[in-house]
Amino acid sequence: MKMHVYGPCGQDCPTVLIIHPMLSSASSMRAALCDRMGPELRFLVPDLSAHGDEASAPYVSAAEEAASIHEWLTSHGLSRLSLGFGASLGGVILFELLRFPDLSFDQLFIEGVSFYSGGPVARVGGAILSRVMVAKHRKAVRAPEAGARKLAHLYGERRARAMASSFAAMSEDSIRAIVRDCSRVRLPPLSPDIQRRCTFAYGEKDSDLRLARRVIPRLYPEAELRVWPGSGHCEHMSRDSVTYGAMLRNVALGSASTDRS
Repeated sequence: MKMHVYGPCGQDCPTVLIIHPMLSSASSMRAALCDRMGPELRFLVPDLSAHGDEASAPYVSAAEEAASIHEWLTSHGLSRLSLGFGASLGGVILFELLRFPDLSFDQLFIEGVSFYSGGPVARVGGAILSRVMVAKHRKAVRAPEAGARKLAHLYGERRARAMASSFAAMSEDSIRAIVRDCSRVRLPPLSPDIQRRCTFAYGEKDSDLRLARRVIPRLYPEAELRVWPGSGHCEHMSRDSVTYGAMLRNVALGSASTDRS
């Protein structure tokens, strides 16, 4: 894990931790979110293992990534942050980070996270998805342009090329480990107070939304569930990054709407 620090503000400014999804990177999050969220904020954006500047490092587990982030934060005297943001795989890692009692967040915004936490369905689905992803990876190595074209209609041509390149460079062991983590998510206990400061968001077409609708009211009844009409998995923040960035800025500065969907 390599931590990147963005923004003109120093340590006295509200601090935002942004954990990217699979196939993204710190630089991608800077362009898509940090640069859209305006001044008066300090951004901490890690490159997870097997991504960005850490592309050569194997991804082992969400717990290991969270431990590395926690070590960096505590070594820099950061125990309370204004906003914790995680998307997809980044949300799984943020879940792990929430297990550290010496860290706290004023607000949490988690986009497109999996709620599959083991069991027969998750194990079978994870095994199938792992084989599918490895097969897609081998195809991406052979024909990276084809993969980029398929992603472009969802995430835009520029981001799609970066995602396809990242996928082709990733090891099969890292892919298997990521799929395993996203099908065996360790859901953290969240107090009612933390739940009230937490928003879960999904695209209307996201396949993870159906399970989230069942699990969130049961485990995190005080949290907000927000649904982006017409969008797929993590698509809204790419397709409408200006509006999305402005929304996250309001959350980070404590001025977001408290309406529930």
